[in-house]
Amino acid sequence: MRIYEILTYWLTNINRYVFTVAAENILGLLRFLIVRGGFVVNSRFEPSAGFMALVSSRLLLRPGLLVLTAGPGIFGALSPIAEAFVEGDPLIVIAPSVVSGRGTHMHQLRDDTQFNAVSNVVKASFRLSNASYVSETFAKAYKAAISGKPGPVYIEVPLEMLDSEVGLYTIDTSSISADKPIINNEVVREVAGLLADAEFPVLLLGRGVLLSGAGDLAVKVAEILNAPMATTIMAKGLVSPNHPLYAGVAAGRAGNMVAYEVIKRADVVLAIGNRFSEIGTGRYSLEIRGRLIHVNIDDYDLGRSYKPYIKIYADAKDFLTKLLETLKGLRIRRRDYVINELRELWEAENRELESHYRDVGGLIKPWEVIRAVREVFSRGKTIFIGDVGAHRIESFLMPIYSGESYITSTSYVSMGLAVPGAVAASIIYPDRDVVALVGDGGFLMTGLELSTAVQYGAKPKIIIFNDSAYRVLSIYEKVKFGSITEPLIKLPQVDFASLAKALGGEGITITRREDLKSLLTDALNSNKAVVVDVHIDPNAVPIPYQRLYNLRSIN
Repeated sequence: MRIYEILTYWLTNINRYVFTVAAENILGLLRFLIVRGGFVVNSRFEPSAGFMALVSSRLLLRPGLLVLTAGPGIFGALSPIAEAFVEGDPLIVIAPSVVSGRGTHMHQLRDDTQFNAVSNVVKASFRLSNASYVSETFAKAYKAAISGKPGPVYIEVPLEMLDSEVGLYTIDTSSISADKPIINNEVVREVAGLLADAEFPVLLLGRGVLLSGAGDLAVKVAEILNAPMATTIMAKGLVSPNHPLYAGVAAGRAGNMVAYEVIKRADVVLAIGNRFSEIGTGRYSLEIRGRLIHVNIDDYDLGRSYKPYIKIYADAKDFLTKLLETLKGLRIRRRDYVINELRELWEAENRELESHYRDVGGLIKPWEVIRAVREVFSRGKTIFIGDVGAHRIESFLMPIYSGESYITSTSYVSMGLAVPGAVAASIIYPDRDVVALVGDGGFLMTGLELSTAVQYGAKPKIIIFNDSAYRVLSIYEKVKFGSITEPLIKLPQVDFASLAKALGGEGITITRREDLKSLLTDALNSNKAVVVDVHIDPNAVPIPYQRLYNLRSIN
């Protein structure tokens, strides 16, 4: 049996979907994957393939699969691989290497250059030194990807070894368990005591809670304590916005002010599965005045941004399971006032938002687009993918309901995620509504993946916030330097609707606010991949950043 047949066995046992940019050196593996029932998505550009694999991992909660050629293939995907490394997304990345010393080959680099470069942005790297070790190597790589904080692993196979004949050594991937930290029961009891006695405890839930499948446990802990629950941006949707203890998104002054106020007031904050990243805390405007208990499966992040009273290196589900058991045996301080206080805070925030929604004129404001998108795409199970940019900051305040998904980046923060991510999501879930929220800058990076959607019959709805500028960059420059350098932020005017049609999709242009809902509804009902080109006010500052920077307009 050839090595690429064994690789196919392993890959298809982990995830049906494999993302790539086809190339000569990996044709044998890709052909065999297709024959054996794998769904190979041949994207247009290696960074896009990486973003697709990352999004598939987040949606399916299993390692994403990325197969690339040597040299330009693997190097082209370094940015999304690095994003997976920083943000905790398990990927299996496979690429061949070209052995030097036999003339000059395609993609050939100096010995170890490729392996060493990729090794810097993955959890673990494996080079197949002996064809007989292929199954053992893959088992180790898989375990590394899912253990502790999940992340990408890299398997490099010498090109001349891909055709080697070896015996098939099989291991059921379901029998490979992830390594987890051991929890100190005394520490759990101490935390339970602090929470039980606190006057106003608050839970801050990160994506680690979602990844560990501990959302229900977190809600039960909050309900026992009658404690408000806030989530990070990347954990939006973990708690239903309809839950009476929900306090919104905790991103400092760039998130929900309900979350900001309850965390500022809390005498104990239990933060689980979050990193306290710069964007995720609203440029560190999140105020924690009480005792912080920080739980994370990556000890690297414990205490890096906010000093904890207690730091706990643990898996979120394991910790919450033990905490819940301990709390059930304690007397809990009554906190009957909490739900009423949350209701009053939400009423105040909603009044503030309504003032923005009423005070509109001139060009369409980006928050009008977000509000219209939320109202139109309301059939449930919608997948929203937010690219980096000012438009994405507006979406911080957009509620995500049960059964829906919200995918974005707040740590590595690479542009270009939304379009390829939406294409992958629509391929994986053809019966779900998939919405990409992307600026014109982000679309210009990876927007040609619309043609990939057309090729595979996928139907994502791509909402472009078109202001012919890197608007978020102009906001930062205005705040920091007091003026804007147009050559650094200006983008060309592009007819994205016509471009979409040229690529085989459908294109819709919106220039009037009166048309927002009706034309977004047309996009929703279309049976094709659709680009909705919304012309927005280039001087508008996102509502969260108006709060953060006290800036009403870029002018």
